[in-house]
Amino acid sequence: MRFHYSTLTAAILTILTTSHAYAENTKTEKQVALLPIVVEAQQGNEVGKQVYTQEDIKKITNVNKNITDFLRVNPNVQFSTDQSAASSQGELKPAEISINGAQSFQNNFIINGVSNNHLINPAESGGNAYNNFSTGSQGMAINTDLLCQIELRDSNVSAEYGNFTGGVISADTCAPKTEVGELHGTISYDYTSSDWSRFNFLTERESELFEEPSASHQKEFSKQGISANLYGKLSDAWSMNSYASKRESIIPVLSGFDTPYKVDQKRHNDNFGTTLFYEGNENLKAKFGIDYGLLDSMTYTASRRNSGSTLESQSLTTFAEIEQQLDGVKLTHKLNYQNLDSMRDSDNNYGYMWHYSAGSKDWNDSKTVSEGSILGDLNLEQASYSYQLKAALDPITWGKTQHQWIIGSGYEHFDVSWKRHEDVYMSNTSAINIKDLGQQSCLANDALCDATPTIQGWNGQYIAAGTIYKAGEFQAQQDRFHLFVEDQIKWGNFTTRLGVRGDYDSLSGNLNIAPRSTLQYRPFNDQRLRFTSGWNRYYGAQTLGTELQDLVGTLQEKMSRSSTTADWVITPAANSSNTRRSDLDTPYTDERVFAINSEMGIWDVGLKWVHRDFKDEISRTRTDVPNNGFNFSYQYANDGHGASDIYSLSIHNTQPILWGATRNRFSLGVDYSDVFRSYADYNAEFKEAEQERFVMYGGKVIRWSERPATNFNQPWTARASWDIQLTQLPITISNLWMYKAAYDDMLKDAVKVDYNGEKIESYSAQEIKPRFTWDIRTSYDWDLGKNYHAIFGLSINNLTNHRNRYSTGSSSTTTPRIMAEIGRQFMADVSFKF
Repeated sequence: MRFHYSTLTAAILTILTTSHAYAENTKTEKQVALLPIVVEAQQGNEVGKQVYTQEDIKKITNVNKNITDFLRVNPNVQFSTDQSAASSQGELKPAEISINGAQSFQNNFIINGVSNNHLINPAESGGNAYNNFSTGSQGMAINTDLLCQIELRDSNVSAEYGNFTGGVISADTCAPKTEVGELHGTISYDYTSSDWSRFNFLTERESELFEEPSASHQKEFSKQGISANLYGKLSDAWSMNSYASKRESIIPVLSGFDTPYKVDQKRHNDNFGTTLFYEGNENLKAKFGIDYGLLDSMTYTASRRNSGSTLESQSLTTFAEIEQQLDGVKLTHKLNYQNLDSMRDSDNNYGYMWHYSAGSKDWNDSKTVSEGSILGDLNLEQASYSYQLKAALDPITWGKTQHQWIIGSGYEHFDVSWKRHEDVYMSNTSAINIKDLGQQSCLANDALCDATPTIQGWNGQYIAAGTIYKAGEFQAQQDRFHLFVEDQIKWGNFTTRLGVRGDYDSLSGNLNIAPRSTLQYRPFNDQRLRFTSGWNRYYGAQTLGTELQDLVGTLQEKMSRSSTTADWVITPAANSSNTRRSDLDTPYTDERVFAINSEMGIWDVGLKWVHRDFKDEISRTRTDVPNNGFNFSYQYANDGHGASDIYSLSIHNTQPILWGATRNRFSLGVDYSDVFRSYADYNAEFKEAEQERFVMYGGKVIRWSERPATNFNQPWTARASWDIQLTQLPITISNLWMYKAAYDDMLKDAVKVDYNGEKIESYSAQEIKPRFTWDIRTSYDWDLGKNYHAIFGLSINNLTNHRNRYSTGSSSTTTPRIMAEIGRQFMADVSFKF
């Protein structure tokens, strides 16, 4: 598609080509800084921990302005195969990520010190169904423009952190450092659209799918966002930072009707917050804040009348943190409250299908017509209170060793609920559900009866049967307690951290003990060479939706009537898909880490191996227990398992390299991932016999459970960056190259093969060709005078417009479809600082 030159684009290009004479003659004024809220001692080259500053965040192209999209720079983070799909570029929801092979919902996201995880149904594959919908893993999709720091702990994680089997992602908004009485701020705006993007279709069939815009193939979209920070020091002791952002995406899609021909599906992501900081003296510091987030998605079903529906997730968090320095110990208190309210709000509480009848049921030209909701209203609510206490003792010397003890404990209370506010009525055009009116007549005010002749020659039609999804509410509570002890020991050339964490939750009654340890040896007692190893256990967070689903199925009923004048008869609906809860163990992973790091001059080189065994993961297991007349049923169990090996090499310069009139920073990361998983997630059906059956794959006989993971498992990837700062011009240029090697997906063959006298299914390796992207961002900082700056930025994803592809994935019953990723894409932004 042709690049669209807007007023904003013209302004940016004009500024970037402006003569440097103005910049040379402009007096440089004092810059006012924003600092991360959490300022800690330099941890120096800690394996498994990466800290990204505000500068790092701003130099990476990020169309959706969220944390997970930024983390594509990290070699231990894997994205879904369709993360860059051309068909979904209008979405704002953060991408799901896997860290070192873990489930995408088993990461611990922390915003301003508060856990930011959905616990009811966070699985990406949860989808949208009558009794549930996927909330995604993050409660609040915070805008990265509001952040000063993102910290990722992917391995060798301290005993201080729990409730994950993947990694810990911590993000912090900013603390001001200004003169007393001064207020400063930043306002930013960004824009992109389908007119600024290229679509590189791989086949004629795929091109046909994009001929007209639809929700599943978003040919048209526009995204824009605005964010603002206002910060300052109110007195010698008090300072504040207030922040807000609003993002909107509009996705026009065909309505399926003549009028209107198109409707706008909309997405919104809003963030608001304020933090107050207190620093009375060196021994007492505190911060108090509130964060609010709203992420919603408004959709319509094509050719279905009155089918509007909105998925909405609201997050409200209040937090307080007090830091006290006493004799020999620093105490940190954290007290938090959070409410995550997710809802599906439909335009109505019914969904019916009719045979076409001219003059009545004729709102679109087809044999059948539909109206109303396809799912109905539903609320998933999660409220939590938490208190944490951490004591960091001053270092002590014992013989030739130095020890620093850290002790902490905490309590969390969760209330979760599933609620349908009103009955939802559904019916389709099956022979049971809709009948010929014949010689009957419709009673007055009977909306489920129509006396107009139908397309197949009936005198009229009436709904004789359907399904009722009853209103109801189910609740569950959970209390969690944790305690950890950790000792950081220095002894000559050795540094070690020995810790243990204990977690107890009231729902399962499980007491989980997780040892954590890491050892580092520096043969030269400096940073020239370091060997690091680690042995750790991590326990995940139990998905609380499993506590609610076993009763949800009881709300489904059948409705029927024998004639238009007969009373409705309500009977229980036989259903085999309901899932019972059972006594569940907490999922956990055992980790082994080995790393070699070296600082040679200004270069830091690291080689790391992470091995993980995933055990007791929650599965939806099919059983032989009869239910509702069926000879099988389902229950949640701990049948899931998996393993991963992640090898990574990283190189970067610790100080900028001066070349002519430029300052340059380089980095290179190469990683290899080998991941297998016995099942998809807790929503997918798990059959023991299915896992044990033999199949032929790639010329070898394997068990189905031994197949490679079909997602979050890109084998070879490479990332390289080159950041350029011009010393004679206020211009910065950041480049990020990413290469993902070819890999094989499973394609089911048409014929079976013989194995030990039996016929088994055969699968071939479907090669997914290598993917390459070159993302570039450039910005121009225009000094407008005393403490006033205008910053113009232009980001280009996939600069070379490389024709990348991805696989939609496969299972035992489906085959993958090869689809195109988005091509070259532009995004422009402008910021004003004062």
